[in-house]
Amino acid sequence: MARWVPRRGNEVGVAAAARAWVLAALPRLLPRPPAPRLRDNVELLVSELTANALLHAGGVEHIDLACTGSVLRIAVHDQSHATALARHTPDTDVDHGRGLLLVEALAARWGVHEHPGDGKDVWLELPLDR
Repeated sequence: MARWVPRRGNEVGVAAAARAWVLAALPRLLPRPPAPRLRDNVELLVSELTANALLHAGGVEHIDLACTGSVLRIAVHDQSHATALARHTPDTDVDHGRGLLLVEALAARWGVHEHPGDGKDVWLELPLDR
């Protein structure tokens, strides 16, 4: 497992920093180099989860990556106790609101794990063979 703790998890640059960290950490965690499609999906999904934490939960506390067998698990931790995650199709004329739709489309599984008194993780799992 690898963990990243941003210096300033509540600033706009956290998504770019998270993407850079995850892409650098992947080769150390995976049993073989990631396929381009997996790498692209990881980059996109980390960006979406960190943006959601920034916009809706006050920022990113830390990100955990773990590889078990043939699955990569990504968890973004924030301090918010709000678990209402809106799953809706946004209007076609808006340029936001599709992050969880992307997560649902690309991840094998995803969800929210609450930590009483310490916020929550929004996590997802990606098969390594995708």
